[in-house]
Amino acid sequence: MHIDGKAGADHRSSIELAIHSPLARLPVILLQVHDKAAQQLKSHLQVLFDNADATLFEMADKARSDAEQSLFFEAMRDVRLKRKNIERSFLERLLYAFIKLTQPAASDSTLLMATPAQGVFSLLGNDLERAQVINAMVAKVLVRDQSALCHLSTRLNTLSRVVLNEQNNPLGPAMLCEYFLQAERDQGIEIKVKLIMLQLFEKYLLSHTGQLYADANQLLIATGALPDLVSATSCCSAQPAGHPQQSPETGEYAGNLVELLFDYIRGDRNLSAPLQNIVGQLQAPMFRIAQMDQNFFSCDSHPARRLLNAIASAAIGLDSSVDCRSHPLHRQISHVVQQLASYSGHDPGLLESWLHDFLMLTQTEHDRVELLEQHIRDNELATHRQLQAIRPWLVSSLPLPVLDEQDHLGLLLVSQLRIGTWIDQQDDQGSHLRCKLIAIVEPEGRYVFVNRSGIKTLEKNRSELIRQLRCGTILLLDDSLLFDRALASVIESLGQSAAQ
Repeated sequence: MHIDGKAGADHRSSIELAIHSPLARLPVILLQVHDKAAQQLKSHLQVLFDNADATLFEMADKARSDAEQSLFFEAMRDVRLKRKNIERSFLERLLYAFIKLTQPAASDSTLLMATPAQGVFSLLGNDLERAQVINAMVAKVLVRDQSALCHLSTRLNTLSRVVLNEQNNPLGPAMLCEYFLQAERDQGIEIKVKLIMLQLFEKYLLSHTGQLYADANQLLIATGALPDLVSATSCCSAQPAGHPQQSPETGEYAGNLVELLFDYIRGDRNLSAPLQNIVGQLQAPMFRIAQMDQNFFSCDSHPARRLLNAIASAAIGLDSSVDCRSHPLHRQISHVVQQLASYSGHDPGLLESWLHDFLMLTQTEHDRVELLEQHIRDNELATHRQLQAIRPWLVSSLPLPVLDEQDHLGLLLVSQLRIGTWIDQQDDQGSHLRCKLIAIVEPEGRYVFVNRSGIKTLEKNRSELIRQLRCGTILLLDDSLLFDRALASVIESLGQSAAQ
């Protein structure tokens, strides 16, 4: 697939022919879904181009040379002149893709005019960086809106003569990117400007796909198209027909993204040193899985991703005080890593089995720790009530801490503490203690922490916390899903690189 240059007249004429001849045969419900989506997308495109002018002007103002400044000013004029044509071309391609859903026995060459051939990682032009940006943009939408898009594809399949999935759904992110790239290609937009426009496309259009899919699903439900559908199935469970695995080229780029993900993971301060070492060993198995299975990035319920997230979540409390050789959790994680090291990449059911076994083991430990934590909370509450009963005047008259200007940063960080938040405390010798907040006793402002075994290990008043958070001896840990956090960071980095 070529992204740059100009499309030929043959392709434009084929679109015009497809639009004008079979339009009357398109089912009414598909027309309604198309019309609603086209209205929303047109509105987002208009906002995109309204902001493109200001963005290009700002970049021209920050240009490092006269030549670069001239490029951005010329791009401003170019985009102003061509925006209507780009909008029209985008919407024509959208309509063409809907029309193709009802046309029987379409040839491969005809389908490829509108459909990315190999899924998410097929949008590869001559420029590797641009291809990575596009792939990352698509993957981000698939992570965020996986369920809604799967539901939409499944419902559209009841009306379509073409088998649909996340990659060839007319409203899927891969197709939306394709429409935009081809519309820009028709107008001969400069490569550097095209990268900037892609950033704006993600910000002003792809960020709104959740509402787009919700409205399309509602229209289909209203006409009786699988109203009881409650779980995404077809998109995540199998490879598209005719493409059992990725091509060598797409596998290579998927491998590059895995490498970027693990670069982030190895430098993530939210992972303790013992965990960084062992999770780093998963790069090779995940590399093989990503090469074999295009759904690894696009499906947030993929068992390999869930297994990586489960390991990171279970081990967030491991710190330098843990004897890795004898700790039960460390042994369990090591066992999973050994299993993954021998995985061939052909049996998702095996991954599901390993995930189930690991979750069962960690859930038993989690339930035991929760009972200990609740016992500590009950004791702290009883102590607080006794103090109030004996000396109520003391509790009510406790002075508020006096804060200087620098303490306001610490106070801001303290305000982010919630029950269940993990922290990392470093002592004077450089040792790290990881513990979880399980109780906040007010009005004294006492914060009670336990280690991963559910044993009380730390108690701080608000003033101490403010001081230590401000100076960095206590850090708040991010316990969100590791894979998703890494993917978001990679997408942001690729986007920043493309804009420079």
